[in-house]
Amino acid sequence: MALERVWPEDVYKRTLPGFDRPVYAQVVVAQPGKRSVSIAGTFAADTEFNIIGEGSMKEQVRAVLENIGRSVEAVGGTRADIVRTKTYVTDIEAYVREGHEEWMSFFGEHTPASTAVEVAALADSRCVVEIEAYAELD
Repeated sequence: MALERVWPEDVYKRTLPGFDRPVYAQVVVAQPGKRSVSIAGTFAADTEFNIIGEGSMKEQVRAVLENIGRSVEAVGGTRADIVRTKTYVTDIEAYVREGHEEWMSFFGEHTPASTAVEVAALADSRCVVEIEAYAELD
């Protein structure tokens, strides 16, 4: 059964300039019997942990999401199965300006519930973004 994405009528719908729809789902409902998948905080790095797009929020968000896509595919899922992301950035203004467009593009019409938080530092100082994801699979 498909995941249900809900925007309650009596709760705000977060929008940003340049987007014609809410920028994330407020609520995602998974039916009983699904497999829950947690994807660890993910960096913009290749398989040898060479950082991709050092210093660029846009490039790092894109690379992180590509890694998350590969991670969910490794267990039989797709990006449409992702129900929640938590994004940690060192510069929230840069993320809203440059990174969130990449996030929206990656998820398309299947936006998950989402939180974005600015932090003082990440576990690798070369990184400006780290994203964790949660998926529900049949």
